Amino acid sequence: MSGRLWYPQLDVYDAIRRMAGLLLFCDPASLPSRERLYIADFYFANPPLLHTTHMTSEVRRQFNALGVPRPEKTFISYPSAPLLFQKMEEVQRQAFRTLVGKGLIDVQSLERGIVKPSDAGTALLDEHFASLFNEEERRIGQFIANSFLRGGEQIDGLRRSTGLRRVGR
Repeated sequence: MSGRLWYPQLDVYDAIRRMAGLLLFCDPASLPSRERLYIADFYFANPPLLHTTHMTSEVRRQFNALGVPRPEKTFISYPSAPLLFQKMEEVQRQAFRTLVGKGLIDVQSLERGIVKPSDAGTALLDEHFASLFNEEERRIGQFIANSFLRGGEQIDGLRRSTGLRRVGR
């Protein structure tokens, strides 16, 4: 019998679930841009890599309270964050296109650079996606959406603190 490893970082369906969850957990007053959503999704899929980012002391305190293990203490070994972020690019794009194509993202807000669930999307997220997350995922997702992403208002600050940037962007 041969086994296969499943990498949620490279699964479009899991990326849809994660992005939808981040939008569900996000404070409506501080909705992300597409790039912020991609970075948030990256860390939602790979929470141990949050240890390698720069955070304010208050945000770091909140993160440490979550008890996320350091990358070297986990079962898998992680490549560098920028390399894995590039590898996830096409999966994230497909997931995002699916959310937009299914009408779950408000297109008018997206044209203004803000990723906001549509009215139908909000109802669907509340009704069907909320139950797809266990308590630990909820806490990590809420931290990423509401504390970690808020650390720097400008995208350049988030890029500097994470080291993540897509080539050609």
